[in-house]
Amino acid sequence: MFFVLTGRGPAAYHRLRRRDLTFRHLYRACRDAGVDMVLTTPENVDARTGKCKGWTLNEAQGANWNPKLCSLENRILYDAMYLSDLKMQRKAYHRALASARRSGCLVFNPKLPPKDELHRLLVDTARVDDRSSEPLHIVVPVSHLHVDVKQVKHLLHRTNGAMWLKPVYGSGGRNMLFIAPLGREQYRVRGARFFDADVSAQWSERELLKQVQKALRRREYLLQEDVDLIQTADGRRVDFRVTLARGTEGVWSVTAITSRYARPGNTLTNFHAGGSIRSLTALEESTVQALTEVGLTKRDLDRIVNCATQAAQKISREYPLVGLLGIDVGVSAVDGRTYVYDCNSRPGRDILTDPEIEETMRQVAKFARYLQERAKN
Repeated sequence: MFFVLTGRGPAAYHRLRRRDLTFRHLYRACRDAGVDMVLTTPENVDARTGKCKGWTLNEAQGANWNPKLCSLENRILYDAMYLSDLKMQRKAYHRALASARRSGCLVFNPKLPPKDELHRLLVDTARVDDRSSEPLHIVVPVSHLHVDVKQVKHLLHRTNGAMWLKPVYGSGGRNMLFIAPLGREQYRVRGARFFDADVSAQWSERELLKQVQKALRRREYLLQEDVDLIQTADGRRVDFRVTLARGTEGVWSVTAITSRYARPGNTLTNFHAGGSIRSLTALEESTVQALTEVGLTKRDLDRIVNCATQAAQKISREYPLVGLLGIDVGVSAVDGRTYVYDCNSRPGRDILTDPEIEETMRQVAKFARYLQERAKN
């Protein structure tokens, strides 16, 4: 039995079309892979009895989700909880995971460690590059971990270029600040969702450090040098989200490639921060045209994908139950180098096309089957 843990049950899916589509694709892919799937939510996992209430898809009755009661013992559980789910059900979520593990459930696709740990992991990979017979091409932006306000001030004085203040936990561009020096202790500061506020201002150093201190009281941060990303002809910054999923034998497959474009005058390329997207997964004339518009070729796209794939392989060697990743890759407008600057084990569905969601879920089902077979042995 393969449990899929999500924050909302089928009763809410009339207003959550993408989630409904995703789990229907996953159910059918599991059926084709010979895996019995049950959809469930944290409050339906009974820690006392080790039982789980959930739903299965009955395609003989109008493809409706029907209730089902199962034991959690020695099953596989796919953690498909997103940030919006966790905000509402944090305690129930942690109880559900603890109960599943006590029942011998193998939990795959756990939350990734914080950004600082991932940075150390990928930096170690980059250092191996010089000694390995199989060269690795992962480059990460220079980052300063666990900074305090004094370190931020020192680094801003020492560095001439723009910097990002990033929380070590978080996604979607939330609570980040882009900081660009203007001279005379003045800074251009932007943050699309900085603690629920849109920031676009010129701050004095005093005001900047005051706001940084407020942020540091709420969570841990790192300071990362900005990559001067390639841009469109009208000045919109561009980066790439590579979505990967593990399938048969636990091997990573690329299921989607998405170019992401910041709003004019903005720094964040995130879709939920007002950016726009374009699928580059299928090699069509429109894909080549989209690459040409930002000065890239198919060979450059292959390099971007290779960089993301190697990062995924490195992460799964360290965290073997990670099965799904969205890896953000940027190309420097200065020297053409490719940078990995973010990894997400809950890549957004909203930027994927319907066929890309279907292929991603097909790979997830194959990985579930692979884990089941390994557990039997």
